[in-house]
Amino acid sequence: MYYGYKDIAAHAGRMPQAVRALIVPQFLAIGLYFGSLIVAFLAVMGTVGTISSEIESGVMQSIATRPVRRAEIFLGKFFGYAFMLTAFSVLMYISVVIIVRTGTGAAIPVRPGDLGLFCLQPVILLAVAMCGTTFLPTLANGVASFMLYAIGVVGGMVEQVGYLLRSGVMVKIGIVSSLLMPADSVYRKIVYDLIASTGLSPVSNMMGPFGSGAAPSVWMLAYTGIYILAFLALGLRVFSRRDI
Repeated sequence: MYYGYKDIAAHAGRMPQAVRALIVPQFLAIGLYFGSLIVAFLAVMGTVGTISSEIESGVMQSIATRPVRRAEIFLGKFFGYAFMLTAFSVLMYISVVIIVRTGTGAAIPVRPGDLGLFCLQPVILLAVAMCGTTFLPTLANGVASFMLYAIGVVGGMVEQVGYLLRSGVMVKIGIVSSLLMPADSVYRKIVYDLIASTGLSPVSNMMGPFGSGAAPSVWMLAYTGIYILAFLALGLRVFSRRDI
């Protein structure tokens, strides 16, 4: 980002104003996109074997025989990992915003709402991985979780290209993929809100796969909450009935 913006500033006199107005949001979107990938990777790789590996190694047999309910074991692991992922996400988000603000001089605010949404992304994948680890082997759970995340990411890109091309079919494909994995929709809302807060909201439509043609509605956020609870409930049900 530093070297890229340094070269851009050196040629600013020959660069159209519209192009320069697009650069800062693009840096911000790419930084947040990279951060989202990192926290997603951490969420899956850190929790993909949290129960299945302990069952395979026999550790779970010594834990589950004590006077502790399986729901307490499952939820204890979930909230422990959620706290760790939230702390990491806060550092990642603030770092990206500060780097872009320092390098470009743009007045990008650290909005608590968008920060909370950024922290929500790994929790979505955490719920999926925690559910999968109750009935899938560690490797299979990792593959399945990443495939589901990839569907959401690629579908989100298809949706944004659909907005640019005015393709209703591509937009619908992106919406369906968001229902299968809403993490990418949360990222799109963060980008849209942040760019809108800088007064450059029309630029969101010009950023291609990294932008957001339209901000996901509050109903999508409500669906995300239900999505997390549904996977947690399914994981609790499977784990409580599994023979270890």
